Order: sequence, then structure tokens, then C-alpha cells
Amino acid sequence: MNITPNTTVVMTVTATPTREAGLKTIIRLARKDPSQQRIQRHRKAKRPSWQEWRRGGRFWHHQMRTEHGIRVARGASFKFRATTDVLRDLESIAQWVSVSPAK
Repeated sequence: MNITPNTTVVMTVTATPTREAGLKTIIRLARKDPSQQRIQRHRKAKRPSWQEWRRGGRFWHHQMRTEHGIRVARGASFKFRATTDVLRDLESIAQWVSVSPAK
């Protein structure tokens, strides 16, 4: 992979990962896409996941689990900046993704 650090790249999923670790790595890298970050900020502001009530003079809270919202399917592409740690992650999942410089 001939990608220089701190350049913008496009990662396209070519196959579904067979290992759970590969899937988690793809999701973690996909979250670096600015469009995905905007969606996540909107979800965080709008979700009803924090419930708070008083019990015994104290405030109690319950936070519901939420999904990450990123679907890893063949053909999905994500655009983000490739720092040195991202380049190492991209090499570990190279069999499931194709990486090219962004235009």
C-alpha cells in the first residue's frame, strides 16, 4: 500500500470480514469519515437514551445501549485522513478493503 501519512484516502469494503476483530476495525475506521461523524453527532443529540429520576433523595440514571449505526457491506466506501495509526489498521484489514487516494 503506497499511501503517505496525513493524506485523505477512500476505503471501499470489498468483502465482509470473517473475523470479529476485522469487522470492529472497519467500523472504527469508518467512524473517522466526516459524514459519519455528523450523523453520529445528530443521533447523540436526539436519542432518548438518558433517563434520570429521583430515588431516595438521589438522582439515578439509566443509559440505553445504542448501535454504532455503520453498516459494513460490500461496496460501502468511507473517506478519511490516513494518519500513521490508521495506515497500520488498513494493512491489517487489507484482505477485506481496497484503499485509494481521494480525489
